[in-house]
Amino acid sequence: MVQLSGEKWEGSLHFNETSKARGRVNSYSWYFQSKNNSWLVEIAEDQDVEPNELPLVGYGCGGWLYECSNEVNLPDVEVDFIKFIKIKLPFVFQLFDQGRLTYLPAVSCPCSD
Repeated sequence: MVQLSGEKWEGSLHFNETSKARGRVNSYSWYFQSKNNSWLVEIAEDQDVEPNELPLVGYGCGGWLYECSNEVNLPDVEVDFIKFIKIKLPFVFQLFDQGRLTYLPAVSCPCSD
């Protein structure tokens, strides 16, 4: 596990078959996942949702999503990946602060009522 932090945000990064990171930005929980040549960040609208409860955006709760797929070659070496994520997360969080991320409402399923 690698601790991450920046202005108004903090979290931790875990490595396995998919790299995952979770934390808080401006009191909102966020989740990062990378796999193959794509990565995404989701931020839960409900500030009571804990980082370890994500991913939920678009299903269990509304929130914001940033996706980047098939455009990048993700670094294979952990040190390079940490540098990569320390650049990309602040970029996404800046978009969030500016209200420029895609909002996904929670989807409700009548079959679960």
